[in-house]
Amino acid sequence: MGLLNYVKKSLLIPVEETYADDELNTYIDACIALILSTGVKEEGIEDNPLTKSLVLIYCKTFFGFRRDGAVKELPRSFDMLLLQLSLSKGDSNVSK
Repeated sequence: MGLLNYVKKSLLIPVEETYADDELNTYIDACIALILSTGVKEEGIEDNPLTKSLVLIYCKTFFGFRRDGAVKELPRSFDMLLLQLSLSKGDSNVSK
């Protein structure tokens, strides 16, 4: 299952619905870019369980966020998982 469908299911959005796909793909891409900026290898990044958790936290934090000037911060768990993944450089991939 791709990251978009994974995120949609966790947000209780039916996979067939496409109204939020552009917004969610933007968040997914932004989170992946952030992860890669820490030195994590791109190879197999979408299959890494830590990446999936990070993308899910990122999307749940910002999805539907109204641009009213209020700052919405990522949970501390995001920083902890990002640090863990960056220290391993992505070597914690699970083979399937």
